[in-house]
Amino acid sequence: MIRITGIVKTANQVRNKLQQGVHPQEVDSFKAFVHNSLQTIENICQEANSSPERLPTPSRKAYHYLKRIDWHNLPLTKQEQSLPPISNLRIKNVVKQQKNFQRQIGQLNLLDNSLARDQIAKELSNCTQEIERICQQNNVTPGALTTPSRKAYAWMKFLTDGDHLKLHIATIRRIKTLAQQIIKTHKLDIPEMIVEITNYNGLYKYKKNHQGNIELQLSEGFIQAEDNILQAIILMVLLGNNPQDKQLVRNFGLTEEYSEIILELDLIADLDAETPQGNCYDLEQLFECINQEYFAGKMAKPRLTWNQILTHRKLGHYEPLRDRVVMSQTLDNSEVPQFVVELVLYHELLHKHHGVKWINGKRMVHTPEFRRSERKFAHYYKAEEWLKQSSVFFI
Repeated sequence: MIRITGIVKTANQVRNKLQQGVHPQEVDSFKAFVHNSLQTIENICQEANSSPERLPTPSRKAYHYLKRIDWHNLPLTKQEQSLPPISNLRIKNVVKQQKNFQRQIGQLNLLDNSLARDQIAKELSNCTQEIERICQQNNVTPGALTTPSRKAYAWMKFLTDGDHLKLHIATIRRIKTLAQQIIKTHKLDIPEMIVEITNYNGLYKYKKNHQGNIELQLSEGFIQAEDNILQAIILMVLLGNNPQDKQLVRNFGLTEEYSEIILELDLIADLDAETPQGNCYDLEQLFECINQEYFAGKMAKPRLTWNQILTHRKLGHYEPLRDRVVMSQTLDNSEVPQFVVELVLYHELLHKHHGVKWINGKRMVHTPEFRRSERKFAHYYKAEEWLKQSSVFFI
């Protein structure tokens, strides 16, 4: 596998530019920018006797996103803008506030302390509301923050959801308990494993500090991982890599459980304007039909928008924090049957309808009740078969 830095960043810059619109005088330079980026990626791969298909998953999907741009149907605007869009709102101490919350959470003992958790939740809410107030005063959204501050804000906003915070804290406790057991079993000279789960682009990283403790940082996507996944990470950190554990962790990083958390974090400070009207399908019209047929017209309409999201068969997402359904523009295509788009939208509306359930201490969104409701969709099996046969189209 070959690694090239900057591909995902380039794809995000291009994506934001397309969503804002390209001025006619900028088309040639914009096209040259994308083509030069693709050429550079392909040249580096060729020099390494490799190909873009062997890039890590995020970089490979970003590369394919750039390759698939429809140059005959660029969204144009009359307002001239520079590439890439500049995020220039600076708010002091946002990252420092995040570090403070991480420290508070890390200092919680292994016993459940609902009072301490409630206090952290209150402080998180106050902090994010203050950031939003400052952004509003400057006539921007949190998406205009500098990258470190934007990621810190998204992480704090994510944890203002009570279920997310509860799961986040519980996962840290699980990791610490598992680590203590492994350290004791193997008689390792390590006083403690310090655990931080955050809005981290990779899967995990670690280091040994001056006190001999291991400092482990994981992606927030692991808050839904089973103990065997967490144990595999701990074993690799404490005892060294082994192929079986390494593959187990990598495979989890490709699951829906992992990607839905990462996607929700990415969308919290999203810059996109909400656009329910697509080129082929109008989400508001589809919602009205689905609402009448499956929810007796009683569901309050959530915010609905199309969005170009770099996903691996992640065609839709429901954001409880903003009561918003985001649909991948991959579906807004004349080659995609309407019943397929309706099934994906219906699936996301079911997340709003059923919410989150806790079963045996585990957070569940796709419960048996959810799946039974999903199969009530009139063209469920037909749509599932179409999606299965068209999987290459969506990668």
